[in-house]
Amino acid sequence: MSVLSKVFLNEPRGEMVTFKKGFSIRLVILFTVLTVVLTGSVILVWEQVLKPPYYHWIERNYPGPANAAQRDRIEQRSEHFFISMTVDVIVVSILLTIVNRKQRRLVEANQRLAHNEKVATLGRVAAQVAHEVRNPLTGLLLYSEHLKGKIDGKLPNGDAVLIDKIIDTINNLTATTEQILNFARPVTLAPKRVDLNKVAQDVSQLLSTEIAAHAIETKLKLDDAPVMGLLDEPSIRATTLNLVLNAIQAMPAGGHLTISTSAKSNKLLLAITDTGSGMTPDQIKQIFEPFNTTKSRGLGLGMPYAQKVIQQHGGQIVVESQPGKGTEVRIELPVTERS
Repeated sequence: MSVLSKVFLNEPRGEMVTFKKGFSIRLVILFTVLTVVLTGSVILVWEQVLKPPYYHWIERNYPGPANAAQRDRIEQRSEHFFISMTVDVIVVSILLTIVNRKQRRLVEANQRLAHNEKVATLGRVAAQVAHEVRNPLTGLLLYSEHLKGKIDGKLPNGDAVLIDKIIDTINNLTATTEQILNFARPVTLAPKRVDLNKVAQDVSQLLSTEIAAHAIETKLKLDDAPVMGLLDEPSIRATTLNLVLNAIQAMPAGGHLTISTSAKSNKLLLAITDTGSGMTPDQIKQIFEPFNTTKSRGLGLGMPYAQKVIQQHGGQIVVESQPGKGTEVRIELPVTERS
């Protein structure tokens, strides 16, 4: 991108002296300079390239001293028309490009705002419901465990198993409510020096039993040097764990799982790639929507929570996928703490 395009198409840096609200002296000066430069360039092209053959054509069609005045009039009008129209078209095109870019940014900002409002509303409603449900679930768990102790050894094994199933169901519901509450709570970071290589190794080892159960071949492509940054270790570890679990669940019949790390130009990179079922473009667009899931079990909060954590760190999470070819989730994090 040229320096000129950067000036016009990027957001201005710092304070600018203005005539009035929304009217910048810098833009006036830049457009004046641009117009002068364009006019000079167009005149140069006219004089050096277009003028000789055009004037030759006029002299051939209007020959002799009798047509001298008409030739001069045509030449002057043609020259003025060409220069003014060419400069006007170029300047208007640049203005339309700027307006179009600003409009796209405004639309994107409105879409992000609407998405954030939707997420906030869903989070508040879900958190309220989860909060109201959590206390009764705790009571049910206590009653069930008390009942199990009272009837221990007094019922046939088949009937005693029903009590255990009740307790397991209550524990699953409690875990679900905790997941909702965790998503609704703001992420509080406690940054310290964390090595993403160590995080990837620990998560891979922690899930080794599940990986083996799905006949998945795992490959760690870790940077030779520590991929170190100021990060909140618990939230980054939980995010990585959730993303690897997603990759495992996308390969129920086995496949290849690759976890890679690297550090490039003041960024920490962590990529999780699977050879699972993949996703369509529409599914990718909705992947960060809360409570949007294609799984028979799950709330669809894993990816929104991961995005929330990564953005809180000042980074970004990118998903690339093709149906039948697998998915890559790439996390980019700043090396230093977000200012």
